[in-house]
Amino acid sequence: MKKILYSLTLSLLVLGTGCEETLLDLENPDQLGTDQFIIDDQTAEQAVVGIYSAFQDTNIGGAVPIQVTGLYADELSHTGSFPTYTEFFLNNVTATGNTNNTNIWESIYAAIFRANAVIYALENLTEGEVSSSVSSASIAEAKALRAYFYFYLVRAYGGVPIPDTLVTQVGSAAGNVARSTESEVYAYIQADIDAALGNLNDNGVYRFSNDALRVLKAKVHMELGEYPEAQDALEPLIGNYALLDNYEDLFVPGDNSEAIFRLNYSADDSNALAFYFYPSADGGRRETAPTMSLASSFDDDDTRISMIANPTDASSIILTKYSDVSTGTDQPYIYRYADVLLMYAELLARDGDASASDYINEVRSRANLDDVVLTSANVVDVIAQERLWELYGEGHRWFDVKRLGLAQEVIESKGLTYNANRLVWPIPQDEINANESITQADQNPGY
Repeated sequence: MKKILYSLTLSLLVLGTGCEETLLDLENPDQLGTDQFIIDDQTAEQAVVGIYSAFQDTNIGGAVPIQVTGLYADELSHTGSFPTYTEFFLNNVTATGNTNNTNIWESIYAAIFRANAVIYALENLTEGEVSSSVSSASIAEAKALRAYFYFYLVRAYGGVPIPDTLVTQVGSAAGNVARSTESEVYAYIQADIDAALGNLNDNGVYRFSNDALRVLKAKVHMELGEYPEAQDALEPLIGNYALLDNYEDLFVPGDNSEAIFRLNYSADDSNALAFYFYPSADGGRRETAPTMSLASSFDDDDTRISMIANPTDASSIILTKYSDVSTGTDQPYIYRYADVLLMYAELLARDGDASASDYINEVRSRANLDDVVLTSANVVDVIAQERLWELYGEGHRWFDVKRLGLAQEVIESKGLTYNANRLVWPIPQDEINANESITQADQNPGY
């Protein structure tokens, strides 16, 4: 019997079941002083769940990615003291000194290596200890997560290393692997998605499902301008979810009719979202806050502004979508149905389909707004604005404006000088220094 061995440790994460699941943590291999194996269905499941523990890292699933992308666009202002956040707000991230940039890179690659380890182990078992159904679903889930992680990296940095066969990080965070081109990274993402789609189990909103993967697939196609393919990916979801009646109810923990994929946290693995948005008087540090331009842009009747406290006072304005300051158990969304409806409306409008207005107006109706007519002529501006109002503080804004070609307009609206080189962040200098296959010449232009 061949057992695939990889050095892992056990940690704990509370999933939506309300019970503690055993996880595999690649970051502290000596915690138990022993090696763990995938030897049966149970350990295969534990290994896959272990990939999700990467979201405990605040640089992947917590405050940092939501805040730095909001700062980089026009959604959040910097109200605290972190110099690294100042760099994101000023669109001037440095390769050498910005620990947030470095930590995002390193944390995502650590998660990718977790996924690689699971895929390698299951694909190389030579005996039937793991049932074919569990093996297939587990590999699919690991590939879905890996595709998600690479999609973040390629939008943030451009072409990145693809350590696809490595299960151990040696040398650099990316395992001493050379940079691939953007096209190569997107091809790799799409291959993972295609391999996984249809093979995932429905394990609830805290795990990647086939529908969640369809949303990711559509987002990838939209990023590449492949609009018919994106529309095809979303069609199975349309009508199979429902918007909540009350916008505020979205931010109550738990499953709901609108949730497609969201993250779950216990007090032991706090995501610190509320801590970074709320002021010291409430136990936080208010490192970032909604911009006054965002707060003032809402229609007087738009109920979605209810998740911004003190919207007319720059000194006390607060984002309240995440409110658990003390234990950090807020549950941020990766994908929800309103996002899907706005994506679908955009795709239909680009295709000249008059029914596009129906889908954007479904979202607007909940917000107590009048209908709009969405056409191919106004789709970019109308969709960009509606997505900002609906999804502010959820990590979408910078990637939206970049994809829609509005980055220059948004950056200049902040009083900054637009620099096309700043559409991507710098490869962290730590990676360049440690990676034997990358030199300074491989750094993104302008850094």
